[in-house]
Amino acid sequence: MNKKNTTATNEEMDIVLLLKKISDLFLNLILVVFRAFKNLLANWKTIGLIIVLGAALGFITESIVEDESTKEASVLLKINFDAGNYVYDAISLISQKIESEDEDFFSNDMGLGEGEEITEISIKPIIDLKDILKSEIDANEIRALFENLEFEDNIAMTEGFKSDYEYHVLSLDISSSASTASLKKIIQYFNGNPLFLGLKERRLQSIASSIFNNENTIKQIDKLIEKYSSTNNLEKSSAQLYIDNKTYLPNELIKIKITLEAQNEELKNERILSKETVMVINETNLLIDQDGLSDNKIIYYPILLVLIFIIASAALKLYKYLDKLDRGV
Repeated sequence: MNKKNTTATNEEMDIVLLLKKISDLFLNLILVVFRAFKNLLANWKTIGLIIVLGAALGFITESIVEDESTKEASVLLKINFDAGNYVYDAISLISQKIESEDEDFFSNDMGLGEGEEITEISIKPIIDLKDILKSEIDANEIRALFENLEFEDNIAMTEGFKSDYEYHVLSLDISSSASTASLKKIIQYFNGNPLFLGLKERRLQSIASSIFNNENTIKQIDKLIEKYSSTNNLEKSSAQLYIDNKTYLPNELIKIKITLEAQNEELKNERILSKETVMVINETNLLIDQDGLSDNKIIYYPILLVLIFIIASAALKLYKYLDKLDRGV
């Protein structure tokens, strides 16, 4: 029993000592923070002067040094007239010109002025299986699509079908002084391409011709239905037209009319969204500033200088303490 009591007592003492050590450590940490805060208050004049000098330095730097911050844009595009591959090639060309720093290309070909520098540009499709299934693709292509479907941004999938997608996201970084007008210049660079203009003209003519022909056919169907619905007209025309089933032909004509009307609605909607080869869908709030804390020099420099002062003060105190230990004082 005595041994058990002694063991229990020792364990209790160990717990008490552990709690006391934890309490002392916690108090020491609070004391360290308090002393640091007290030291800052004691040097408030020095810190205030550092803040003023930092703000002045930041103001001077922003006035002299050219602003290198950028804005980013994410533009939702609809590419018409099966021009997807051509647009991707054009963006690849722009990327090459960015790497080679070809200023003449951006100023002459794209019409960008000073302060409208593109630093990065890329495009990727918004993958929609419905767009692919509408297209005529063979079994091997479909198999490749589904084999790679689980991998997001897989090159084999996007490269193989990118021209079959309708919608794409254009991402770019451009200098901070650029505006939405700068984006319009970039889009106009695509739409001003003679090849794209030819594709646009041909497709719009095809749409207009299809709508016109469908409307004429619908008018003719209406006239025929009107004749067939009239018993007198039907008897008069029976000598000229032979009809096996009087109810069959009008029903088929009505089905054809409904189909043509649906086609015309689709064509009219396509015409609205096909005014240009590359059309911007999201017109507002395209540019977002990428400015970080370091870009605002008037705030960044004072914070940086104060941190340097605090670290230097702590390092100096540590040096004095170690030097005192070394000298055995």
